[in-house]
Amino acid sequence: MDWIIKTLHSSPELAIFLTLALGFAIGQVKIKGFRLGSVTGVLLMGVLIGQLNLDISSTVKSTFFLIFLFAVGYSVGPQFIHSLKKDGLPQIGFAAIICVLCLGVTYAAAKIAGFDVGNAARLLAGANTISAVIGVATDSVNNLPIDAAQKQANINQIPVAYAVTYIFGTAGTAWFLSVLAPKLLGGILSSKVKNMNKN
Repeated sequence: MDWIIKTLHSSPELAIFLTLALGFAIGQVKIKGFRLGSVTGVLLMGVLIGQLNLDISSTVKSTFFLIFLFAVGYSVGPQFIHSLKKDGLPQIGFAAIICVLCLGVTYAAAKIAGFDVGNAARLLAGANTISAVIGVATDSVNNLPIDAAQKQANINQIPVAYAVTYIFGTAGTAWFLSVLAPKLLGGILSSKVKNMNKN
């Protein structure tokens, strides 16, 4: 095991491809009909392999982040444009409401937890699975009036916090929509039906 860690420290680029390979493999595993998916699997493996404190250059980080954004946009973009042709205005309104709610809930949670601006941005990015916020958070941290060491420490924590909250953002949403929401809606509807029958 030690030789693997030494090899990854001497050639950190191997860690990136190992993260991609293992994350993709884990993402395809189904447990009781549920699977993480390749994106969440890779993020989870990134968190685990990142515990080895590997030194990866900021250029490589930025490059892979831009590739990730391109891949997401390439897969989701056509669906988005196609959906605008059918129900454009209601979807734009719904998106605006969701953006305001996501920002408001994140702000409240950050205030309650006592997070600083950087941690709040990471919480927003991961919990709402909004990858572009990572870039905005990085630029914001770079513009803060703090020394370079603090900036680098904050920037290094962004992917970790994003990956951890992303897992809960995707799995938690899937669980809520498939398990909890139907029970809540069923309870509300049944109580309304009972009230109507009484009247």
